[in-house]
Amino acid sequence: MMNTRVRRPKDQEYIYQELTDKKEFGVFESYKDLFMLSMVVGFLEGKRSPFTESLELIHWQVFNLTTDEPVINMVAYLETNNLEFIYDYSEEKFKEKIKIAEEYAASGANKVYNVFMSDQKNALQKIMDYVQEFADIEDYDTWKKKSLVNDLL
Repeated sequence: MMNTRVRRPKDQEYIYQELTDKKEFGVFESYKDLFMLSMVVGFLEGKRSPFTESLELIHWQVFNLTTDEPVINMVAYLETNNLEFIYDYSEEKFKEKIKIAEEYAASGANKVYNVFMSDQKNALQKIMDYVQEFADIEDYDTWKKKSLVNDLL
């Protein structure tokens, strides 16, 4: 698992470059930080985007095992309802949960980019407001309905 690299879609290179470029509009410190937010947003939206072509893989070593991995584990668990993603440390389960994370991040990266670019001056506040909309939801059915409504918007 130490040699694992996390994929991101080739066609999203501009998203990662623009949102991490400190000379321009970049607000993220690293590709990993953007990946993590994108994964959560993709999950909140209930959308996974499978892809085959990837560019510059993110080394697993840059992910924090006490903060990033538990979020990835939880997303994989909530997606599959399989506790093995939290407790099984096999290579097979690890690769499977990374693929789930990659596909949610691929979907979420587009949403993050669009939110940030729609109002660059207030981009951080807009994305925090977006995520906060989900924080007050108390049950899964309401969350699912919210995701479906967002699909229509």
